Amino acid sequence: MENRVLLAFVLSLLVFVGWGYFLAEVSPPPEKIEQAEKPAQKTDKALPPPMPAPMPAPMPQPGQTAPVPAPVGDIQKTVPLPGQPQFSGKEVLVKVFNGRANLVFSSKGGSLREIVLPEYKDDLGNIVNLVEHHEGNKWPLSLESNNAGISNILQNAFYETSATTLTLTESIPTGTLTFILKHESGLEVIREFTFQLNSFMVEAKTTILPGPYAANNFQYRVLWGPSLGGKVESQTDMFVFSGPTTFANNERIETPAEDVTDMIHYTGNVNWTAFQNKYFAAALVPVSGIKSTLVQKVDGELFVGLDFESVQSAVTASHLLYAGTKQLQVLEGSGHKLFRLLDYGWFGNKVAFLVKPLLKTLEYFYGITGNYGWSIILLTLIIKLIFFPLTHKSFKSMKGMQKVQPFVKLIQERNKGDRQKINEEMIELYKKHKVNPLGGCLPMLLQIPVFIALYHALFFSIELRGAPFMGWIQDLSVSDPYYVTPVLMGATMFFQQRLSPTVGDPVQQKIMMFLPIIFTFLFLSFPSGLVIYWTVNNLLTISQQYYIYKIAKD
Repeated sequence: MENRVLLAFVLSLLVFVGWGYFLAEVSPPPEKIEQAEKPAQKTDKALPPPMPAPMPAPMPQPGQTAPVPAPVGDIQKTVPLPGQPQFSGKEVLVKVFNGRANLVFSSKGGSLREIVLPEYKDDLGNIVNLVEHHEGNKWPLSLESNNAGISNILQNAFYETSATTLTLTESIPTGTLTFILKHESGLEVIREFTFQLNSFMVEAKTTILPGPYAANNFQYRVLWGPSLGGKVESQTDMFVFSGPTTFANNERIETPAEDVTDMIHYTGNVNWTAFQNKYFAAALVPVSGIKSTLVQKVDGELFVGLDFESVQSAVTASHLLYAGTKQLQVLEGSGHKLFRLLDYGWFGNKVAFLVKPLLKTLEYFYGITGNYGWSIILLTLIIKLIFFPLTHKSFKSMKGMQKVQPFVKLIQERNKGDRQKINEEMIELYKKHKVNPLGGCLPMLLQIPVFIALYHALFFSIELRGAPFMGWIQDLSVSDPYYVTPVLMGATMFFQQRLSPTVGDPVQQKIMMFLPIIFTFLFLSFPSGLVIYWTVNNLLTISQQYYIYKIAKD
């Protein structure tokens, strides 16, 4: 029975690993949340003329910019043509240092240029910058209107800044940066960003006063995109979705690029919308004055955003920006259900209640040892101690089953063809020798969810990213470069089998002989942190087996 359970566990593990590949290839996209009011297919609207069109303007001289007449009340104003450099002024870059993140804003549009995380590096060894900008695209935190001319002003005009640098310290744990735009057209914009020391969260407040454009009832939104920095080449890419993700109506919704033709809105109880990859995320969190979230495609590039509520084109809206790591404790401490940025796949989500305590225990030990490799070993010891009584009972049951095997064969030979008689005599045999044939199964079954939870805790945890152990293992989140730990794991598994009683038919025993080889090849691509856990667990199990089978007399 124990061999069958172990074999079933191995097959389950293979299915569990292969399931991620299957989902990555053939699973259908998640169902969208329908918007209360169907959004228009086009977002850019022409300026509606409330009065007869004026006389054509004279052709501009070389070097001049052609104005576009726009009626506003009784006075003719000019709305600049989008995409043309008609704004006077000089771009000022404002640097913010808050301890964990260094941000750079631009006075041009009041948008973000950089979010640098000094603690983390990419595959090339460069410090991670969460802002990934493509030439000709909008910058993160750009404001946008459903009128192209107004969008051009919001994104390209030069704002006045309250400071050119902002440094937070223990004595100055909070700071605010203000951008003010008073455009010659009469449009006014105030953008306030508040920062906290050692926090990935930024509070943002936007006020837009339309001035003469009030009657046009323009709509506004704030955007993040077209992507997110901090991407790494990972062995688990097939398990992890990178891209727009929204948490609305208590559902985590991933939006692949192929699902977006123009713009998708999500309404209802919306907690956040984000760009995320395996280790990092930038999430826009509604606070007030927000009516919906969106995913937008522009020239093949994706953006996420928040739709502002407006009254006669006037806006006062507040939101949060979380731009940082997908570290469990940090996300939980940030509130707004941001911990749902973490997704452990179908299997992992079923045991997510175990992932959290495992990660928290791992971080606790890291606070003591300062090394995640030793923390994994201590965590393995704790798990082994918790399951010690069950595994002890399991091994004793296996030992007892080995003792009664000669009697089992005798009963089977004596009652050939009479299955009922065999079962009756075997039950009496088990009662006489106080042996439970299922005694070895339950502990193994109970440990499967723990293994899957720990698998995901180590497989997807940023805590292990770039974390060294010792010697040749300089990153516990990737596979052992010299395959030492997988081979050692296979050897310990083989030795563990040699110690186990030979119970079961010859076919099962032959299959079991190949399991160490199968596991070794399976673990070659696993993160070394997970292989270390499995190897140490095997060594502890061998010690427990040796005591029961070789030393204990009962």
